[in-house]
Amino acid sequence: MAMIEAKAIESTTIEDKAAGAARSRGRAGAFRHFLGRNPVILTGVCLLVVFMLIAAVSPYLLPDPTRLDPSQRLRPPSLQNWFGTDHLGRSVLSRTLNGTSISLAAGTLVMVLTTLFGVFLGLVSGFFRKLDGILMRFMDGVMAIPGILLAIALMSLFGSSLQNVVVAIAIVEVPRMARVVRACVLVLRDQPYVEASITLGTRMPRLLVREILPNIAAPVLVQATYVFAAAMVVESVLSFLGAGTPPTIPSWGNMLAEGRQYLQRAPWIAAFPGVFLAVLILTVNVLGDALRDALDPKLSRRRR
Repeated sequence: MAMIEAKAIESTTIEDKAAGAARSRGRAGAFRHFLGRNPVILTGVCLLVVFMLIAAVSPYLLPDPTRLDPSQRLRPPSLQNWFGTDHLGRSVLSRTLNGTSISLAAGTLVMVLTTLFGVFLGLVSGFFRKLDGILMRFMDGVMAIPGILLAIALMSLFGSSLQNVVVAIAIVEVPRMARVVRACVLVLRDQPYVEASITLGTRMPRLLVREILPNIAAPVLVQATYVFAAAMVVESVLSFLGAGTPPTIPSWGNMLAEGRQYLQRAPWIAAFPGVFLAVLILTVNVLGDALRDALDPKLSRRRR
């Protein structure tokens, strides 16, 4: 009898593993099919992966971006220095590629913080009507202040560092995410399946996580890509104005600020970080547009 039970348990475990593997293959196949039907998304993802690889590998393959060599100052691009050198003899190639990690880190951290707090505030505001007025009026007050001015004010209070830059930009972007989530929740909370769940006694946290949150994933994902791009732009602007990352950190904004003094004599100092910043932001924005088109049922039906 014990042997029969053991074999039954073993067979059940094998079946569960097989079912789990089949589900994983099904998800992987669906994801590959989704990318195959949307080549713009595939291209954007590939370019983002390339930038991530550059950020991960460049510190180990290239010389120190802060190393000074006055004898090589303001040298044009050549086989020895592909992107030339700046006014202190530092490699523009090394500084540009190392600056990729700063922009990606700022964009990623701001996107994560904005999504977490924006989704939470949007869910609470959209579902609990008594809190809606209070939270949204506070969000409107934050949005009434120009984002750059608010970020500069916060940086002047807490000092220049990458962490403070991330917090300052996230504070600016959270109200926009919260308003997007709130608008979606206002539509979903009156749906029959939500009312049925409430009637059956589903607890509010479970209702929000199981019924509401999965149905707002698409607009949240699209908004997150725009926050990612906006965060990189604001970080570069703050660094360009001297209110962002410290000058010792090779960020693209700092390089643009340094290169503007040598635009006529050495335009490559500002040209290469500017091109990298423009390509990365364009990649994220195009990816966000493609995701919006692919995840919107109305636009999907039109393309068919």
